[in-house]
Amino acid sequence: MSWFHASTTAGDARNHASAAEIVACFRDQRNVLHRLAFLITADEAIAELAVAQACAITLQGNSPFRNWLLEWAKAATIAGVISLQGDAIRVCEAMYKDRRCPHVEHLCQFDDERRAASLALILQTDTQKIVTKLDPLCRAILVLRIAIRSSIQDCSLRLNVSRAAVLAANCHAMTWLDQCRVKSLEDDHNV
Repeated sequence: MSWFHASTTAGDARNHASAAEIVACFRDQRNVLHRLAFLITADEAIAELAVAQACAITLQGNSPFRNWLLEWAKAATIAGVISLQGDAIRVCEAMYKDRRCPHVEHLCQFDDERRAASLALILQTDTQKIVTKLDPLCRAILVLRIAIRSSIQDCSLRLNVSRAAVLAANCHAMTWLDQCRVKSLEDDHNV
């Protein structure tokens, strides 16, 4: 059986990103990663720290697959931000105690095209506008759902917040996103 393990290990190594590729990804995608981190934290220093820590952790751990490197970088950065800002995010849970979401469509994952368009929209929107409209829990859920396709249950587990609060905060975030999408379409139409 040793021939089997030897051949799969060598093949797998070719598919994994090298340290240079990891560093290049974090460098080349720095603006996107920093923006995602900042959307959750609303703090430049913490966002910068989260991106740097995500790169360091990725370099120290098992190398991700080359084809998934950007997704890995986004997930590692977001996980780092949540680790650094978890308390500030969880404080917002109480605001959603008695709220419900009447929108079934808010439970669905976006298809690739709509997710890409939504990610582009939130990355292009003035961060201060997002910070003033959405609390840290909503922003964290928005980033998790759009940037790395997290489910409602995954958001609940990652944020250590009740599923009911995640559903209600997700409703608020997705309603805001829909309003931004409509306004963007109206602005494009009026040009």
